[in-house]
Amino acid sequence: MLVCGVDIGTTNLKVSIVDETGVSKWTQAVPTPRVSSLLDSAIDADVLVSAIETLMIEGWKAVGKGKPLAAIATTGVGEDGICVDRNLEPLGFAIPWFDRRAMDEASEIRLSGHATARAGIEMEHTRTAAKWLWLRRHDPKMLANQSTWIALTDYPSVVWTGRPFLSETLASRTGCYDVGRRAWIEALVEFCGAPFLPEVLRAGDVVGVVGEGSLLSSGAVSRRTLVVAGGHDHPVAAAMIQRIDATARVDSIGTANVLYGESATFPLDRFDRYLAFMVPVQARVGVACLGVFEFSSAAQTLQAQGIDIRSILALPKLPGEPNFYARPNDLPADADARSVLEMASITARRMFDHMRCAGVPSGEIYATGGWSRSRSLLELRASIFGVPLHVLSEQEPAVVGAALLAAEGLEEHVDFTTGVTTQTIYPDTRWETFYQDTYKAYFGAAADLTNRN
Repeated sequence: MLVCGVDIGTTNLKVSIVDETGVSKWTQAVPTPRVSSLLDSAIDADVLVSAIETLMIEGWKAVGKGKPLAAIATTGVGEDGICVDRNLEPLGFAIPWFDRRAMDEASEIRLSGHATARAGIEMEHTRTAAKWLWLRRHDPKMLANQSTWIALTDYPSVVWTGRPFLSETLASRTGCYDVGRRAWIEALVEFCGAPFLPEVLRAGDVVGVVGEGSLLSSGAVSRRTLVVAGGHDHPVAAAMIQRIDATARVDSIGTANVLYGESATFPLDRFDRYLAFMVPVQARVGVACLGVFEFSSAAQTLQAQGIDIRSILALPKLPGEPNFYARPNDLPADADARSVLEMASITARRMFDHMRCAGVPSGEIYATGGWSRSRSLLELRASIFGVPLHVLSEQEPAVVGAALLAAEGLEEHVDFTTGVTTQTIYPDTRWETFYQDTYKAYFGAAADLTNRN
């Protein structure tokens, strides 16, 4: 059995072909195709699908041995999407989540009587719903003629099957979905001027089978190849790790640092400035807690000073002595790489503290993402967190997680533990003492990641 996962990222597009042991036999990444237009960094959805199919066929030719892929699932960006007509043809380009044109609309929605913590996330310009209201006012033809909203991450699956749908984890990133009750907040949807919203499918639900197109004509798929719903990349990646440790918390370290945990008890009665709440992939009750810290600006500051952070992360141990920076504004103008990494790691610990207060059990922490390959960085983080960090040998949890969801659609049990190893990185005991004492003095004695719920 071979299944395929697709990860549609902001920067890169990845395809992975996975066998029945849950191990990737082939993974490849290319830059996510974008177009130059008035919509800066926009995506042409059809060009995106073509690029995905090209990668899938390349991978299948490399490892398929003439046997078609059994199932496909996609994961990726949470907020981007397009309107399609009755023939599922795009009516425009996908506006990227980071585009700032909908700031006024986001503020208006946030201040309206329809905004509610049941949505799990405060309305910002990055949210899908703010883009809906902007389109309604500035590009109304996009929403005319009973157009249907399709999340960019779901669009390839919609094309392959001819079935419009919205993955539930992506619905929960619109800002209009009650992530506890798992239903649309109708008054908020109406206020935001949403286009028609298709049926919502849970991760692992079967969408359909692949129809006509290059995948079928190449032999990479057959008429029995299933297309399975995936969803937002962060919970999909976490779900892969939770196949090994069901109570795992996740620290995804890259240009954007993303923290993940799940709570069965948080009542969604308030917003949290450190966290967003969304639908988890596997849990039937409760919410996923997501903490996001955009590390890119700090990294760019170092680069402007001529500091190559990659060379420092490649060292076996970070140079320098411990310092404590609770937030970005605390950093000196000439902060070195260690100080910037300390600040980012302390921010991550604050997010984990807030997760605990939201009811997330204090399970083991698993590090993933491109920078998790740096042993020196993980040692620093373990020292600041006050707990060991675990690293899986599989370094692409989102795209492989999508492939595992595809296998789930086939009702195939994949014993993922047989092909993956785990390494544990421990704190530096001297650094740990400094960070724990300083952290508790700064934030209070209740801040303790070692407490078990």
